[in-house]
Amino acid sequence: MEKLTITLEPLACEACFEKIQNQLEAQDGVGEVAALFEKNELVIQLNTLETSADKLIKFVQELGYNIAKTKVD
Repeated sequence: MEKLTITLEPLACEACFEKIQNQLEAQDGVGEVAALFEKNELVIQLNTLETSADKLIKFVQELGYNIAKTKVD
């Protein structure tokens, strides 16, 4: 398992974070997703045999959200 942290540009509401979290959790290869509204961060546990950090980053962008930075551990 790999951990991907995505820092988003500030969002106006927590509901947006919940929407992204739910959409990510429905993706193949995604385990736990923590949405940290106060930090503008999503912390995603992913199985690299089924998906990749790049794929999930692109997915969030395709949902219409701007990403400030990413980190893979």
